[in-house]
Amino acid sequence: MPLTTTSYAILGLLDLREWTAYELTQQARRSLAFVWPMAESQLYAEPKRLEREGLVAISTDPAGPRRTRNTLRITPAGRAALRTWLATEPSAPRMQIEVLVRTLFATAGTKEDMLASLAATRRSAQEAYDYGESLVAEYVSGTNPFPERRHANVLWMVFVHDLLRLVLDWVDFAEREVESWHEASSGGDPKRIATLLEAVAADAPVLRR
Repeated sequence: MPLTTTSYAILGLLDLREWTAYELTQQARRSLAFVWPMAESQLYAEPKRLEREGLVAISTDPAGPRRTRNTLRITPAGRAALRTWLATEPSAPRMQIEVLVRTLFATAGTKEDMLASLAATRRSAQEAYDYGESLVAEYVSGTNPFPERRHANVLWMVFVHDLLRLVLDWVDFAEREVESWHEASSGGDPKRIATLLEAVAADAPVLRR
């Protein structure tokens, strides 16, 4: 099977340093969770697959009198595969935001359903935003684990920061609009809807209208 973006993301983490399986999972939660989230099962299964491909070496090391732990290291072949991938063209950007799917089909539910979905989205986005702010604070104070990578990390941090702010602003906007609906199947004021569509068509700012 061909390697996936998940495969290369794990190789990228191992290119930084060697990790135990647990440490790799924790580091993925720190950074990859913002840009390429993975299930914990993937984080444990994919390195074993990469080992079979000769791209990762896994050794069993003592971790106490009766305990052992697996340590993961990238191999020269794995590092070469990562470098080759970084020189290729990335796939097109895509979004997977469940509340937008629910918005698409909101007319099949109730106004209250939509408002509850928006409230849940605000909570999760705010939690991610607050956690991201704590990571940025580490970089500002110089206590982050990879200070030599600040120039690269700040690029994705800016994107994620602004994206989460956009999500929070959009939820505020969407809640105001949904509150004005008579019901989910019919919506609200047709003039208001026309105004929003005209703003989008004119490439004008919309969320604060």
